[in-house]
Amino acid sequence: MRVTVLRLSAVLGSFLLIAACLLSGAPGARAQIDKRCFTNGAGTRCYYLHVPPGATAGRPLMVYLHGCDDPIDHPEPTGFSLTRVADEMGFVLAYPLQDPAANKELCWNWDKAGNQRRGEGEPSIIAGLSTALIDEFQLDRSRVYLGGYSAGGAMTTVLGATYPDLYAAIAPMAGAPYRTRPEGQVIIDAMGERARPMPTFFVQTLFDEISTIVIGRSNLAQWLAADNLADPGSAPTLPTAVQVLDVGQGLPNPLTVEHYASPRGCELAQFTTPLLAEHAIGAWLMQQDHGIELQRNLMRFLLAHRMSPPHQTC
Repeated sequence: MRVTVLRLSAVLGSFLLIAACLLSGAPGARAQIDKRCFTNGAGTRCYYLHVPPGATAGRPLMVYLHGCDDPIDHPEPTGFSLTRVADEMGFVLAYPLQDPAANKELCWNWDKAGNQRRGEGEPSIIAGLSTALIDEFQLDRSRVYLGGYSAGGAMTTVLGATYPDLYAAIAPMAGAPYRTRPEGQVIIDAMGERARPMPTFFVQTLFDEISTIVIGRSNLAQWLAADNLADPGSAPTLPTAVQVLDVGQGLPNPLTVEHYASPRGCELAQFTTPLLAEHAIGAWLMQQDHGIELQRNLMRFLLAHRMSPPHQTC
């Protein structure tokens, strides 16, 4: 798959404008967000941080990775409605920003060899940033989550494979399989002795022209295969239940939601498909108040999981 497969670039600006017109009328979140920077041997990345009111000790952490040329980080994500969900559900939210010097289109470099291994490149920066926040705010190490859309979704897959001992569950939305290969073994090889089934939340719009539905299905299949290699019999290969969610407040697009419940007693995957949307509208749904119910579903799934030991489901 070419490097450009997951680019949410200026070419999609017209789609965002269409989405804005279709979804207008809902107010944007106006949370107070601090901008910080984190540096390690691989480089520096700045990030926005939202901390809900009250004591932070024991709270969960959610790290969200934007897509390419993402509009909500210019100049700051004051309209990023996941901050509202953070206040409702009580988790700390970090929003790392790609450095234009590393990628002029602001894409995370998930497809570069130097950014696909533990302890190297951008994955080490994002993981280091996450660990620094855990230590600073005394957050719950068993409830650390990572998600992203488009290039951010693809980088989420990379970190899920390389840091399974840090992130309890992940959300690689509109992303790509790890190393763009279909087999689950490549994830298990990256996990090494830390291999464990990884609870995973997917969003894949039906008419995505960049990260197509076929790519999304391949991503789901790869993670379910990896789960079954880490703990044989832990993950079903077919949905155990399917819902259809109609349009409502905070949900302007009908959805199908596939549930993949493990016989071990937890849900290992959800695959959500907005039916009347393409790539840019999917990004809009994950970033703005218009799609806040979908964002709540994301966080309900993630927060239901805690870190499990190697080779143990949930």
